Amino acid sequence: MAEIHRQLLLFGADELRRTASVIPDPADRRRELRRIDAAAAVMGEPLAEDDLAFSHSGLCQTCLPHARPASNDLIWERSSGRFHLMVSPGVVRGPDGRAARVGVPYGTRARLIMIFLQTEGVKGRTVSLGPSMSAWIRSLGLPVTGGPRGTIQAIREQSLRIARCEFTLQWTAPSMSGQGDETIIRDQRLVSGLSLWHGQEEGKGSRWSAVVELTREFHEHLREHAVPLARDAIAYLKDNSLGLDLYTLFAYRLQRLERPLLLRWQALAGQVGSDVTRTSHLAQRVRAVLPDVLAVYPDANVELVHQGLRLLPSKPPVPKSAVNGLRPVQGRPL
Repeated sequence: MAEIHRQLLLFGADELRRTASVIPDPADRRRELRRIDAAAAVMGEPLAEDDLAFSHSGLCQTCLPHARPASNDLIWERSSGRFHLMVSPGVVRGPDGRAARVGVPYGTRARLIMIFLQTEGVKGRTVSLGPSMSAWIRSLGLPVTGGPRGTIQAIREQSLRIARCEFTLQWTAPSMSGQGDETIIRDQRLVSGLSLWHGQEEGKGSRWSAVVELTREFHEHLREHAVPLARDAIAYLKDNSLGLDLYTLFAYRLQRLERPLLLRWQALAGQVGSDVTRTSHLAQRVRAVLPDVLAVYPDANVELVHQGLRLLPSKPPVPKSAVNGLRPVQGRPL
C-alpha cells in the first residue's frame, strides 16, 4: 500500500486536503489535491463492470512512443523478455498524389484511443464511437478543442496512425510437441474503418465514422489476453504517457509474480515508450510519476531502488470477481 493510502486510512481525506491546501506553489498544490482525490476514489466502492477498461497483455508489457518519432518511416520496436512488439507505419496517398508513410501512433492520445478500442472490443468486434467526434473525444476524458494544437486534430492524427499501422507480435512458447520452444509471429492490423482524418474541424467537410470494427484476428487474441484496468486510473493518468505505461505494466506483471523481481532501468527502457539514451533520465522521470501511479493502484507493491524498480507479488488493480461477467476475457500471458 502506498504512503498516501496509509495516510488516508489514518487521517481521512478531509485532513489530507487541509494539509495540501497550504502548499505554497499553486501547481504543486493542485497536483497534490488531485492525487488525494484519486487515491480516495480507488479506496471507495467496489468496481462494477462499467468501471473497467482493458488492454492486451502484450501491449501492457511493451508500449508506443511517448513523443513523435523523428521520422514517419521508422519501425518502432520494444521487448519484454521473450515478447517483442514491432509497429510498422502504414501508407496513405497524400494531397500531392504521392504515397507517404503516416508514422506510428505516439503519446497519450494514442494510448487513450487504444485502450478505448480494446475496452469496447472485449464486448464485440464492432465498436461504437458515439454520435459525433466531439462526443467520442469527451468519452476519452478529453476536452474538445480545435486548431492545429487542439484535441480534434490530435485524435484524428493518432486514429489514422493506429488504423494504418501494422502490429507484429512475436514471442516464444513451448512447442505443441513438448520438445523445446517455438517462435510465434502475428502480423495484424487492429481495426478497419477508423477514418477520422478528413477535414480540419468537425462540421467542416469532415466525415464521421460512427462505428469501427476490430480485425477478427486481433479481436480473438484480445478476448483471450485482455488485462483488466480501472477506468478511473486511466482517467487520472490520461495526460502522462509514462504514467499510463507503468500502470498497465504493473497491472499485468505484479499479479503474476511469485517472488520479488528487480526490473533494471535498462530493461524498463526497452519496454516503455521512452527513447531517452541515459537510464538516469528515465529514472528521474519514473521517480516523478510513480507516486501518481501508486495513488490509483493501492495494492501495487513497487519500490524505487538505485538499480531500477523492485516489483513484489501484488493483488491485481481489478479484483477477478469484477470481470466474471465478461468471460472469456482471461488476461492470459503470451
